[in-house]
Amino acid sequence: MLITKSHNKLLAAVTLCLPLLFAQHASANRPYSGSLPNMPGVIEAENYDFDGQGDAYNDATVGNTGGAYRSDYVDLEAAAGGGYNIGWFDPGEWVEYSVNVPTAGVYTLTARVATTGSGTLHYEFYGATRVDSANVSFGSSGGWQNWVNSPSVSVTLNAGAHVIRLSQMGGGFNVNSFTVAQQNTPPANLPTAYSGYTGVYPGYTLKLDDRFDSFNTNVWKKGDGAVGGESICRFTPQGVNVVNGNLELVVRSEYVAGSWSYDHNADKGAYNYSCGELRTLSTKRIKYGRIETRMKAPARAVAKGYISSLFTYVQEGSPKEWEEIDIELEGSRPDMFQANLIYGVNVADWSGTRQWGAWEHKISIAPADAWRVYAIEWTPTAMKWFVDGVLVKTLDQSWLSCNPCKAPQVSYTPVPDNLTDLMMNFWIPNDGIQNTFGGNKTGNVYPMTTQYDWVRIYQLDSSPLTQW
Repeated sequence: MLITKSHNKLLAAVTLCLPLLFAQHASANRPYSGSLPNMPGVIEAENYDFDGQGDAYNDATVGNTGGAYRSDYVDLEAAAGGGYNIGWFDPGEWVEYSVNVPTAGVYTLTARVATTGSGTLHYEFYGATRVDSANVSFGSSGGWQNWVNSPSVSVTLNAGAHVIRLSQMGGGFNVNSFTVAQQNTPPANLPTAYSGYTGVYPGYTLKLDDRFDSFNTNVWKKGDGAVGGESICRFTPQGVNVVNGNLELVVRSEYVAGSWSYDHNADKGAYNYSCGELRTLSTKRIKYGRIETRMKAPARAVAKGYISSLFTYVQEGSPKEWEEIDIELEGSRPDMFQANLIYGVNVADWSGTRQWGAWEHKISIAPADAWRVYAIEWTPTAMKWFVDGVLVKTLDQSWLSCNPCKAPQVSYTPVPDNLTDLMMNFWIPNDGIQNTFGGNKTGNVYPMTTQYDWVRIYQLDSSPLTQW
């Protein structure tokens, strides 16, 4: 439905004779296939209602222009980074979604959109009463697959079943998803997060809620190794501190003598910088679930070259599988974060994983040197990344499969399925990689600190965590 993409609107006149394409009325009582998803939550744009009657959408052309995901008349395509999006979205077109609102209140809606021009959208809610939002307008995102958050808009909703109509009011744009968040004052027992944070996710159970009031030796240990040949600092005990309710990982300009590393089971040479790493104990490994942290990168004025992270990591077994799911912040990109999947079999270093695909994606979030809540949702079939409750990236098995392979991938990539450590580290890159990854260190002011306010680990209830 993108008006500047190559497609023919001459069929629009023909569609006027096809009443199934032009529903004039939305009804909360319309039959819905499946149970109603509860709000607040994230709604994938491609999952609009299906009732067999064609009255859950209004599209100006016959058929699915993108040819992806579904076979009716809404134009869908594969989205960069995984999943699908609505494209070729023209003024006057709309789609509808049936939802349940368990609690009356004020809700905020934020769409994930992409355009090279501009766009305007509108939400309507059909329940016991009709509720309309204000129009939401936005400018260019820099590309049809360069996803950004639209401005948010608020509506007051009654509890009960609703149909949300998302309408295209002007311009041309793609829609990947939209988030419905409740504007409630968080209960006192919730951590500081973002507006609408509930800490409750259907199908998941909270197993760890660490606010870093003290160092929990029953869960964590400090790293004593280094990041291969990519880093010029050694992880040391003084690089990990709990201060005023925050975990602080610190890089210092100080000499570290060579010594044995229990993490690497090998001797490590001398370093001129120390840094910090935290990892779960071997008795507290995880497999599937949701991992959340509220973290803040160091201020960009004094930190130009670094990598700060939250990630899962394991490299073991027979064959030896490297499985890693990352959230990474970089000094050279203080308004972005990197969502990664790294996978390989019997490989010695990062470059060897490229044959299983380069699943690294730099995503604009602005800013990363302010407190933000990052989350990874990991299931047997997909991985999703969220920032402040907004879904920003999905990798599912259909996207990872080599069918056909896209360079540099030559091998099938599975969703990780082994028990793994959860880790956080903060380090500085060597001269060879700093201009492409991490940033140039010459502008760093030491000591340099990245902070974590809290970490939460949820089990996926269909795959319980046996070590918790």
